[in-house]
Amino acid sequence: MLSTLAHELSKIDFGALLGGLGIGAILSQLVSYLLTGRRDRANRETDFRTQQLQELYGPLLSLHKEILAHSELRVKLQQALDQSHVEAMFTAGPNGVEDASDPFVGAILTNIRDENETFRQFLMPRYHEMVNVFRSKIWLAEPATRDHFAKLVEFVFVWDKLLDERLPSAVAPAIGHTEQNLKPFYAHLEEMTDKLRRKIGARTFLH
Repeated sequence: MLSTLAHELSKIDFGALLGGLGIGAILSQLVSYLLTGRRDRANRETDFRTQQLQELYGPLLSLHKEILAHSELRVKLQQALDQSHVEAMFTAGPNGVEDASDPFVGAILTNIRDENETFRQFLMPRYHEMVNVFRSKIWLAEPATRDHFAKLVEFVFVWDKLLDERLPSAVAPAIGHTEQNLKPFYAHLEEMTDKLRRKIGARTFLH
């Protein structure tokens, strides 16, 4: 009896039966809905990461790189000037040191004044722009990124006071005012930019 029932059941096309009842279509729609929802979530995540990269991390890293390039050039020029000065005095010998040094003293002082003006008129506005980008786009920042905002604001605020002579210069070392405090922030920007680019690139490749 059981063997006969099993034999009869084996002849039934359950796929056709479910299709006839409309269950197959329902299951198909459910699977399609789930896959579409998953794809939409992935697309929204990719769009958000792209926005993070384009509006927050990319601009902040670009400003940092621009500031860094000028800072490295300043050091490079100063070192070249100092080296030329030393070589000129060495070549002139003991009796000609003063004459050989005179042209360089003026150039060194001029370069110092020029660099001070460049810092005030060119670099400080870049730092202010970093603060503005961070403030306006902080909703795009990851929690670890937001932790760096206070250090950036402090750095810019203290420099503003120093440049306007609203604080004596001796205060800076007393409170540890140095760009070294921003090094973790800069490293974080590099890391986040690369991370977002990899994730966006991987998602684009999968598409």
